[in-house]
Amino acid sequence: MKDWLKIIVISLIVSLACIAAYAILLPSPKIAYVNTGKLMVGFSEANKVEKELKAEDEKWQAELKLLQDSLQATIDNMSKLYNSAPAAKKKEYQDLLSARNQQVNNFRTANMRKMEDIRREKMGGVIDKINVYIAEYGRKHKYGVVFGTVASGSILYGNDHRFDITDEIVANLNERYK
Repeated sequence: MKDWLKIIVISLIVSLACIAAYAILLPSPKIAYVNTGKLMVGFSEANKVEKELKAEDEKWQAELKLLQDSLQATIDNMSKLYNSAPAAKKKEYQDLLSARNQQVNNFRTANMRKMEDIRREKMGGVIDKINVYIAEYGRKHKYGVVFGTVASGSILYGNDHRFDITDEIVANLNERYK
């Protein structure tokens, strides 16, 4: 019986030693991170899209201002006539003003949605290019993991600049997509 116990104990010790050696000798995965805020500022394609979006936004803001100015002119004209108008005319003024106000609000809402759709579409293409490149870069340089920092915090802190590959990624992306 003692021999069986010795064999079991020795087997356990050898097994634990093998597991410990494997864990110690197993290489750690190579990791890196990319500061996505810095990446988006530095990547020329992202800047180009931002400029396009800003121009589009300025265009619709000018159209909105025209509508708002027209609404204000209607309000100014109605306010001169409203007090002396008969009840039926006052109701007509109120309905017209309400309709014009709704028109401005509908225009604003529709254009905000349109701008968000355009932003999502155009920036989606930029983000796809970034993701494809980072995947290629990671494979080429044998990274096990490449993290991305985001404002909401997938990486809350990274001070070891050996793991920050942002500048290299920005330079390579700009070279690729000239």
